Amino acid sequence: MITIYHVPNSRSLRIVWLMEELGEDYHVERVSFPVGEEFLKVNPLGSVPTIEDDNIVMCESLAILQYLTGRRLVAGNAQAAALTTGPNPDPAAYAEHLQFLHFGESDLAVPLGTIFRTRVFAKEVTNGTVKDLFSQVAKRLAFLNNHLADGREWVTGDRFTIADISIGYAFVIADFAGFDLDLPEHVAAYWQRLQSRPAYQRAIGK
Repeated sequence: MITIYHVPNSRSLRIVWLMEELGEDYHVERVSFPVGEEFLKVNPLGSVPTIEDDNIVMCESLAILQYLTGRRLVAGNAQAAALTTGPNPDPAAYAEHLQFLHFGESDLAVPLGTIFRTRVFAKEVTNGTVKDLFSQVAKRLAFLNNHLADGREWVTGDRFTIADISIGYAFVIADFAGFDLDLPEHVAAYWQRLQSRPAYQRAIGK
């Protein structure tokens, strides 16, 4: 059984959410900061998420999403296939899936996380960098809004995938940090759809 080292509202939520979508058993090991020596033996970086799966240890959230679905995809798991573009994707569909999978981290979660850390650790509510990052996030939300404007339910169309899990976590950061993001119409509706998923509701309570 997979073990997920988890801190609520952190990137490890992505992994818990995925396992709930897959409907598989897993074990959550809560981590507190500063981490203890025992956890550093598992992951010397002391970061979450970290997973242990059949003696394999990983600690990057998007890589873990791809690893867990990829392993199951190769094994013929239909649920994993549904959460990706499948075993033989159309190149354009695969490119779109990968773009939005990484968009959720690099274009949304990273700048929002940097703003949060600046306010918590540097004790600066605003400065030039924070203003610029909020501006960049607004541009990316407008891009996402335009992408969703064709009526699609999820970022790659009618099927929920791990790309949606990646993006959804960015909104979790924003809510947890108390950011008053002005979500455009289609993005706001999309976030509501993400939150209404039973797997998300179960994961957020872990």
